[in-house]
Amino acid sequence: MKLIKLGDVTTKIGSGATPRGGANVYQPEGTAFIRSQNVLDNRMRLDELARIDDQAASALRGVTVEAGDVLLNITGDSIARCCLIEERVLPARVSQHVAIIRTTTAMDSRYLQRVLVNPPMKNYLLATSDGGTRNALTKAMISTLEVPCPPIAEQRAIAEVLGALDDKIVANECAVGIGEKLVRALFDRAARNGSRERIDKVASLITRGVTPKYVESDGMTVLNQKCVRGQRVELSPARMMMPLESRRERILRRNDVLVNSTGFGTLGRAARWTRSDLEVTVDSHITIVRFDDKLTEPACAGVGLLELQSQIEALAEGSTGQTELRRDLLGALELRLAPPAMQAELGRQLRQFDDLALALRTENDRLAATRDELLPPLMSGKIRVSDAEKTVEAVV
Repeated sequence: MKLIKLGDVTTKIGSGATPRGGANVYQPEGTAFIRSQNVLDNRMRLDELARIDDQAASALRGVTVEAGDVLLNITGDSIARCCLIEERVLPARVSQHVAIIRTTTAMDSRYLQRVLVNPPMKNYLLATSDGGTRNALTKAMISTLEVPCPPIAEQRAIAEVLGALDDKIVANECAVGIGEKLVRALFDRAARNGSRERIDKVASLITRGVTPKYVESDGMTVLNQKCVRGQRVELSPARMMMPLESRRERILRRNDVLVNSTGFGTLGRAARWTRSDLEVTVDSHITIVRFDDKLTEPACAGVGLLELQSQIEALAEGSTGQTELRRDLLGALELRLAPPAMQAELGRQLRQFDDLALALRTENDRLAATRDELLPPLMSGKIRVSDAEKTVEAVV
């Protein structure tokens, strides 16, 4: 297959900048400011998307993101993560840790993004960026990358067959997001006529997790603070540890609430654990809150606790970088509860949504695995697009 230097099929390769004033100029509304944590492979993470005002955006107009741009992380632990800009995010600017790659008509940007996340290219980028004290990808490195450049029709066909899987993933995520909004609305309506109770008055357990002894395989899953974000639990950053021989109460149960309890920027993040099919625990940087089902409906109380996330963040004690959340302060917070007569039905509705959300996310894992399996042979020419289409049709 024909190889071409990336600089020959792009009109822009360049990183962004930090707005004057840094994080102090972030606003609730305004132009999106994309940072490295917003760029994942094949998708964007929008729950921590910063915003800047018109003045800051104008000062950064040289790093304006356009529809179809490829975003590539170029520094730090997330280096070489790559996705396409989502048009719903526009207008947008990027930080100095993210490069904008804008293609000519000779290169389909959707296809290029797949090239950059293809394992052989990903491994090359990671090896190239290893600079000792600080990993970095420079404009020169990116410009001189040799990338496969088949006819534009073939590029589009590859992009579209893989894109069909991503479209289904996005549709499922949208369904989960709508369900989460419905859950909050149902709880809010019920809790208006309810009561307030201290967390420690309706909880049977408020405790930190364990100090894990990590293993490479044949262990027990242990969650860390990276697993708790956007009021969801993500298993991908989890590790394996020696199975628990004691402290079995720290094995998670359905409807436990996990609260990040150390560190600046992560402390206070909370999420409900909604599974019962896995044996999982958490490390000592996370607090487990388990509600007593004799005193309250645990799923309902869990949603009530999630409402308190900003209050929990304000409870941090200690210096920057060493902040801690005390269990007694967490337990003293008051949460809203639905009236007892409404809790059973509300809890049933919440669990029904939890089951649906789990099914959709499980399907997304399967779709993503299919996409990742198809990518290398499509890029190498080992399979034809028509063969990939049959595989996609079977799972979408």
